[in-house]
Amino acid sequence: MTAGDGESEVGRLDRWFGARSASGFGGLLTAIFALGWTQRHLVVPALVAAIIMAALALAPPLMLAHLIDVVFPASPAAAVVAVGVGIACIAGMDGAWSLARRALAARAGLRLRRDVLTPAFAAVLRLPADHALAGDQGLLGRTFEEVERLAQGATEGLLEFSLAVGMIVVLAAAMLYVSTPVGLAVIAIVAVLAALHAVLARHLRRREAAWFEARSRYWSHIVEAIAYAGTVRFNSAHRFAEERFSERLDTDLDAHLAVIDMSTCLDAAGRFAGGLIIAAIAVVGGLRVVQGAMSVGDFVLFLSVGGSLSVPVLALVKAFDDFQAMMISAARLSALAQAPCEDIPSDAPAMRRTPGRLEVDGLTFSYPGAQARVLSDLSCVFEAGEKVARVGPSGIGKTTLASLIFAARHADSGKITLDSVPLGDIPLAELRQRIVVVPHEIDVFTASVADNIALGVVPADLDDVVQAATLACIDTEIRALPQGYDTLLGQGGVELSAGQKQRLGIARALLRRPGILVLDESTSALDLATERRVLDALIGRLRDTTIIAITHRASVVERMDRTIHVAEARDRLPVSGLNKSMIKR
Repeated sequence: MTAGDGESEVGRLDRWFGARSASGFGGLLTAIFALGWTQRHLVVPALVAAIIMAALALAPPLMLAHLIDVVFPASPAAAVVAVGVGIACIAGMDGAWSLARRALAARAGLRLRRDVLTPAFAAVLRLPADHALAGDQGLLGRTFEEVERLAQGATEGLLEFSLAVGMIVVLAAAMLYVSTPVGLAVIAIVAVLAALHAVLARHLRRREAAWFEARSRYWSHIVEAIAYAGTVRFNSAHRFAEERFSERLDTDLDAHLAVIDMSTCLDAAGRFAGGLIIAAIAVVGGLRVVQGAMSVGDFVLFLSVGGSLSVPVLALVKAFDDFQAMMISAARLSALAQAPCEDIPSDAPAMRRTPGRLEVDGLTFSYPGAQARVLSDLSCVFEAGEKVARVGPSGIGKTTLASLIFAARHADSGKITLDSVPLGDIPLAELRQRIVVVPHEIDVFTASVADNIALGVVPADLDDVVQAATLACIDTEIRALPQGYDTLLGQGGVELSAGQKQRLGIARALLRRPGILVLDESTSALDLATERRVLDALIGRLRDTTIIAITHRASVVERMDRTIHVAEARDRLPVSGLNKSMIKR
């Protein structure tokens, strides 16, 4: 990746979640440490706080042992009070360091979410139209949901893991120092617990992956059902939508339950290990007290340390389980990071949008997995500034040609040139500014009318927006809305009709004044009178712009200078230009 914020963002995602993060536990740790390092000014102090907390964990048991073995026999009240005050002070310090650790970790985690979400979103926007991930809304949504888990893992999870390991090392070392048999017994129990998790890690990870897929399909259906609620109503398909929802919800819940079952069993094993530690101390330590080989104070020390040890052991178990889930999250982000992306910077400078001569030579295209070709040896020329209608039966590849001209897809063979330069040799950001496509279905964002028209034009002058809307014959209807051009559209706002959306899309194109404009059935929802006014305004405003109208409507063909007709697949040959009189006959 080179210049441009968008490119650098995508490149940053690849550096974090490239092929390494999909290669097991080591790759995950590499990605987590790389993420944590970006917020090191917060993570390192939090890590220091965790280390201090681990060291402080040994102080209260030592002071209690001293109280029993030394202070109680001498019976000095002042010493008892001093020990109590000392333990209280240590508790205060532990609480203060815990507060600092959690506060720093929380801030680092929130900033990491932004650090990961921003490049991930940039990568999604740049996925090629024909890539498998581009149309999988559920999988992409679930991937974004998992960013929070990774951000927590790179901050809070990493600190909890460090704190747990540190406390286990400190407390186990203290046990070994005071009583080697008891210390070895405790270390053996922790080792057996770690081995159990290592053995079951793959099974847990497999269940996490199954849950991820099930949750993705579940969310995909929710998004589709809400987005296509009108289709559900028009076709009385409520039963279909509800049954599919129920089916996918059940699959999601079953997959989630499978993860919970194994995690619960591992948690129970951790708690059992904590109980075994106390039991080992009670048996081994108790026998040594009876035999006179250990003082009562040392026995209490062991009990306190053993009780304290169960907490980091359980935390270590939880951290290990979380790492298995994070491996799935990292793998999904890795798939996104490794996917090809369009080379378009977010802050691409404004280009000179001059008309150009567009030549299509021997173009052949078929969709992945399809046996039949959509386009076969297609050749045609669009001269600079001319207005051309492209007509033909449905399924003949008219819209496909628009996506190829816009470089949203790439031909199997043949080439398209703009002013004799192959499209592949023109920077994509420049190409997308010189060529604008207005589809027949216009998407409306949750934003004001003005923002929807000025989409991508920064800065946009309101007078220019109003002028574009006026030429598109929608200004009067916009002014009739509750807040005029400030009226909120989309979710929670005003819903526009299909014809109003198409005119809004044409207003977007007018505002950009492109060198080449592709109208893909962009007036299909308009009545003939409105269509004529819109096309007259469009052609008058964009006199020098090359306009390619993909249409079935004779009323549009009449407004164009020339017509290109494509025959049925069985008769498909290089197309030729036909004049209006031939089309009318």
